[in-house]
Amino acid sequence: MTLSRREFVIGSSLTAAYFAGLGTQIGSVAFGQTSAQRDILVVLFLRGAMDGLNFCAPVNDPQYISFRPNLRIRGDGTTPGLALANPIGTGVDFRLHPSAQPLLDLYQANALAIAHATGLTVPNRSHFEAQGLMEGGNPNARQVTGWLTRYLTTIGGQSGVVPSLAASSNLPSSLIGSGSTIAMPNVSGFALPGDSTIFTPMQSYYTGTTQLHRTGATALNALQTVNAALGRPATGGTVPTYAPEGGAVYAQAETQSGTLGSALITIARIIKMEVGLQVATLDIGGWDTHNNQGTTTGTFANNVDSLARNLMAFYNDMTRYRQRVTLVVMSEFGRRIQENNSGGTDHGRANVMMVLGANVNGGRMYGNWLGLADRFLDGGDLAVTTDYRQVLAEIIMRRGQNPQLNAVFPQLGTYRPLNIVQGSDLPVV
Repeated sequence: MTLSRREFVIGSSLTAAYFAGLGTQIGSVAFGQTSAQRDILVVLFLRGAMDGLNFCAPVNDPQYISFRPNLRIRGDGTTPGLALANPIGTGVDFRLHPSAQPLLDLYQANALAIAHATGLTVPNRSHFEAQGLMEGGNPNARQVTGWLTRYLTTIGGQSGVVPSLAASSNLPSSLIGSGSTIAMPNVSGFALPGDSTIFTPMQSYYTGTTQLHRTGATALNALQTVNAALGRPATGGTVPTYAPEGGAVYAQAETQSGTLGSALITIARIIKMEVGLQVATLDIGGWDTHNNQGTTTGTFANNVDSLARNLMAFYNDMTRYRQRVTLVVMSEFGRRIQENNSGGTDHGRANVMMVLGANVNGGRMYGNWLGLADRFLDGGDLAVTTDYRQVLAEIIMRRGQNPQLNAVFPQLGTYRPLNIVQGSDLPVV
């Protein structure tokens, strides 16, 4: 695939105003001390509202059993859920979906933490609206910039050849307003259209000193640098086969979850190129399971299988970078407790978040679990007891070394870390 003009314009938005003079070799990229110590943040968005109550299920809750006579994970039988140590709540038997064995392995290795009953503090059951509010970082109003854009701005993190990457065809709302993000679903598309003669004329278009000229020159520099690291001409050609490290095996098969493995490989390759990556995003659809959701088999089980295997592969592949990478998984809202008449679940409220990395205080669940009794529900749904931004705020504070929470998350209120990740808390700005 070659870059369309639109994709080239997106690529051309790299931070030329600051770094137009970077060379074309990877070794020419300079990093400050704080940038070298700061984690690379990877954000995976599960679009469509994952059923957190069947992903991480309270299998012995009477209300869960009553409301899901058919569509639930069980604590016994031929295919029981995977028991989690260190759960939340009193006497609650939390189980991961049976297809999530690789995630249980990460959990037991203390590399994965799970926060339950998280979400937007203001009810919203519209996919589009909830995603926009969540990625904007303010549940009360849409923002003109995304929370990751403000994070990058407040850390001065728009340096390097590729400071931010969206491993998708479109820019997510979390990176709206960013002038440094490349939208690139896979590295094969990171090239100019045409034959090998096009690159020199393109360079000649951007020899001036205006913002436009510097932006274009920086984009071309990024093309040169990345493609040189890939071992092909900037204008295109076959990308060498990627060899994951640590025995990693990505699940590449097409499922309802999309090409999660391909997107994670793209992020892994860019991380290993050492081109200044600070933030990467990817999003996978297929989680809006109103019909024929399935339990231990079917659509949902296939999605969980792909998610689990690919996250394990990414963690293994990052064997040399585990101390520098933190990955967080989120979805716009959860599903209703009660199954519907179509073999599925409808839009609900609270959901599950996961945090993966070597600096995660893993092997335990986090959050405030009140249970599923009627008095604790929010309109018949699992209530949000932890603002999702508190999980993100702790990551950017402790792993991103950024105390400017008020700028990143307007109207967050008091910072309340859950101790999900390691690191120090600075005075909030």
